[in-house]
Amino acid sequence: MKYNINTVDDLYRMLDQYVDGVSWDEFYTERKFKAPFVLQNELPDEILVEILDNYKFKNALDLGCGEGRNAAYMAKRVETVSAVDLSEKAVETAKKFASENDANIDFKCGNMFDIQFDRKFDFIYDSGTFHHLAPHRRLSYLELLNRYLNDGGYFGLCCFAEGENCADEVDDYEFYKKRRTGVAFSRERLSEFFGNMFDVIEIRRYKNGIPGTIQGLEFMWVCLFRKKA
Repeated sequence: MKYNINTVDDLYRMLDQYVDGVSWDEFYTERKFKAPFVLQNELPDEILVEILDNYKFKNALDLGCGEGRNAAYMAKRVETVSAVDLSEKAVETAKKFASENDANIDFKCGNMFDIQFDRKFDFIYDSGTFHHLAPHRRLSYLELLNRYLNDGGYFGLCCFAEGENCADEVDDYEFYKKRRTGVAFSRERLSEFFGNMFDVIEIRRYKNGIPGTIQGLEFMWVCLFRKKA
């Protein structure tokens, strides 16, 4: 069978072959990788707690919700919460956790670029999804944010930071020379990438020692952006 590139989507599907393609169902089932968000899968991020202490939102979307720890916390503070993840295993666990905590969340399982939402959101949050995307899919990610975040809405992000030996530190051209699973970003790169669509409110390192929040993420940036009108 011959494959031709006639559209941007065709091009993106071709470039997807250069992404390692982590089996997230296997990741959440076998639990071999003892990441903080696996060991502390009932605690929210400290930046999320801080954001919701300082801002009030009517509705929110959790991109790459994993086992539901941040979505469940948002459901305590936000009227309507939606959450999406690629892993059926993670969403199954997230639904159980939400039920046990009386958290009303609209969970969707699948590729976030294919899922349709019936509303726009005041707040979109991402803890650890963006840094796994290939450069071409980061463009799809921007389109998703533009489509589903209200003008003046807020976007919170937690992602790998350069200089911490936590992920590959390569530019977007170098990325495609071998298969990769994650990339670390500089503060300047995050400001550059999101700066056309968003005003930068804050980019700083994750704080440990905040009671009731996940610990051990000092190797990550936490960011808050506001969508320009």
